[in-house]
Amino acid sequence: MRYFLLILFLTTPAFAVDNSIIKKCQVEYNYNGLNDTKTWSDIATCIVTAKNKIKFAEEDRLWELVKANPHYRYPGIALPAGQQKIDPSWGLGKSWRVK
Repeated sequence: MRYFLLILFLTTPAFAVDNSIIKKCQVEYNYNGLNDTKTWSDIATCIVTAKNKIKFAEEDRLWELVKANPHYRYPGIALPAGQQKIDPSWGLGKSWRVK
C-alpha cells in the first residue's frame, strides 16, 4: 500500500506542468527571488494575461467549429442533419403515470 501511494504521488500531473509562461514573465520583469516583492503583482498579471490569451484562442477555435457544424451543439447527435432521427420527446421532461 505504501508503494502504491508513493507511485501515485510521484505520477501526479503536478510534475507535468508547463512553466514556460511563468519563466518568460519572470525574465521579462527581472525577478530576483523571493525577496523582490515589488514585481510579484506584475509577474502575476503577465502570467494571467498569457494564459487567458491561450484559453480565448482555444474557445474561439471551438466556437468556429460549432458555427461550421451546428449539429455538434446537441449531445448525442454528432451527425449532420438528416442522418439521425431525433426523438421528438428529446429535451422534454418525462411524465410518469400510475397505471
